[in-house]
Amino acid sequence: MKESNNSSAWTRYVEAKRHALSDSKQVQPAGTLEELEAAIAEAAATSGIPETGMPPRAVVHPSKGGQLSRWFYLLLVLLFAGLAASLIWWGYKHYS
Repeated sequence: MKESNNSSAWTRYVEAKRHALSDSKQVQPAGTLEELEAAIAEAAATSGIPETGMPPRAVVHPSKGGQLSRWFYLLLVLLFAGLAASLIWWGYKHYS
């Protein structure tokens, strides 16, 4: 595909998908997005490769949200305990 070509985004999308599955001979030119997606899914299913060719992001980069929230709540509890202890100490020091 050349940069000087004044094609629409749809034409570039169709060409990129056709190029990605060029070894499959079942990909036919499609007129609508639904027809093109169905043809791509059928070609990917018959060739045995996933349509995108990549694993989901959650598999590659697992979330650390649970671990971080546990540390956050632990920090909040420790800060509250420290505040309560310092207020009790301050009260005994100034008003005993």
